[in-house]
Amino acid sequence: MSTRINFYGFPQPVNGPSPSGYCQKLETFLRATGFTDYTLRTVQPISAPKGKLPYIELFKDGEKTDTIADSHFIVRELIEKGVVPDPDSRLTAAQRADTRAWQAWTEELLYPVVVYQRWCIPTNFYASRSILPGPWPLQWLFGFYLKRNITNAMWANGFGRHSDEERERLVREWAEGLEARLEGTEFFHGSEPTLIDMILCGFLQNAIGQPGNPELLKLVLGSERLKKYTAVLTRKWFPEYEGVLEVVSKRHED
Repeated sequence: MSTRINFYGFPQPVNGPSPSGYCQKLETFLRATGFTDYTLRTVQPISAPKGKLPYIELFKDGEKTDTIADSHFIVRELIEKGVVPDPDSRLTAAQRADTRAWQAWTEELLYPVVVYQRWCIPTNFYASRSILPGPWPLQWLFGFYLKRNITNAMWANGFGRHSDEERERLVREWAEGLEARLEGTEFFHGSEPTLIDMILCGFLQNAIGQPGNPELLKLVLGSERLKKYTAVLTRKWFPEYEGVLEVVSKRHED
């Protein structure tokens, strides 16, 4: 039985990571688990089942069988349906809990701050707007729309109410925590990558590939361990990401 996926996400550069951390996480998961029969399709979030990206359509023998939204549930269902192997199959219950905790720290605490810094700090906003697709007038309009919506959402969820110093502290705590967690081990749970490595790799690539995240980029580039970790996983799963590899290879050679 042949299985195919239509992967709906944001426009992304050639040989570069998606501007969405969640889309990049999902593509990293697909590549890392050896699933290659997927097609990236660009859509607007308003057309998605949950009003956000990514989502997928799953086809078996040419017939659509499922539409699944939200990267977390896509990953879980692809594993449960046997479409891809479970990268955590050899982990203990405690290790799986550790994975889920770090996933939550990355996706639900770090990433909202990264998005705020990307779109709500003026200098970062101009850099982020400059790489939006389309001619300059459309970039300006779409950038204004994104900034307004993100600013309102961040105020509502509380991240917009912090000071710049407090948000920088949240980013620094995550980077220092990950550096400490990876000390003495090649990957998060040992000698082979697992799901949390795929998640971390996706969000690290996303942050490095965007021009509006100097705060996190400075912390990553200041850590030889985080640079090496990102470089190893990028070479393993996305060797065509030459821009990311160039950034994380500065002052470090394996």
